[in-house]
Amino acid sequence: MKIRSLSLMLVTLATCSLHSEEIRISASDLLAEFIKAPLAAYGDENNITFDVESIGSLPALDNLRSDDIDLAILAVPEVDSRLRQDFTLYPFAYDVAVVVVNSSNPIDEITVGRLAGIYGANEEFNFNTWGDLGLSGWGSRNIKAVAAPAKGSISLELFKHAVFKGTAMKQNVTMIKDTEVEEQIITNPASIAITSGLPKSNEVKAIMISEQNGSPAFGPSEDNVHYGDYPIRLAFYVVFNKRDEAKLKPILRVLLGDDVATSLRENNLFALPDTIRRKLIIDLDLEN
Repeated sequence: MKIRSLSLMLVTLATCSLHSEEIRISASDLLAEFIKAPLAAYGDENNITFDVESIGSLPALDNLRSDDIDLAILAVPEVDSRLRQDFTLYPFAYDVAVVVVNSSNPIDEITVGRLAGIYGANEEFNFNTWGDLGLSGWGSRNIKAVAAPAKGSISLELFKHAVFKGTAMKQNVTMIKDTEVEEQIITNPASIAITSGLPKSNEVKAIMISEQNGSPAFGPSEDNVHYGDYPIRLAFYVVFNKRDEAKLKPILRVLLGDDVATSLRENNLFALPDTIRRKLIIDLDLEN
């Protein structure tokens, strides 16, 4: 009897396993690894298997168009009307370039053009000292330009794309590890750095950036990034076929939930603001 009971239990477990739901996802290789653990935890509790492929955004979109996957997470510089016509889109996260200086530095905001003059070769302006930028009392201090993108981040490429008219950085820009950037800024107050995330030390501050002289400047907060006021960002969207919306609603709730947001933030990405995520989840619950 015991042998028969054990056999029945094994058959039951195997049957349940065979009937577990599979969700196929192609996600941008810039963030795919950061969503796997929260999805796996949800899957274990709800008998769902997630097949998450780390891939470029264009191949991921091709997979979606050919029905090889259920859902894609894409880097989308600009959302065109055709994409919205063909698919349902939800904002998901952002990669951002943050510019930081020492907290004692009197500069609080800067234009894109002035950043180009600090970092770019063959740009309209060429700034080498803080006095060139009109900082009172800092006139003789040479600007120490640093770039410290996190491993796997494209923040430096985002910065170049948004800021430079040309393509090349000045040769005197120092490349360092992102783990070293705050020490560099603290020990050399004349430094300025391109980073992938917000500063952790009170001795380092992120500066606000404006598109041009006379335009309002915005800091890299989640709200400013989400609404497009902060100018150096790349958006990621969750994209799927409209016909699959009912099936994918529970998965959307997970992707918009706190665990995924925490994972994104811990890996130098900007999640949606909490208020936006909660509103999207409430809207999902209210829809028929």
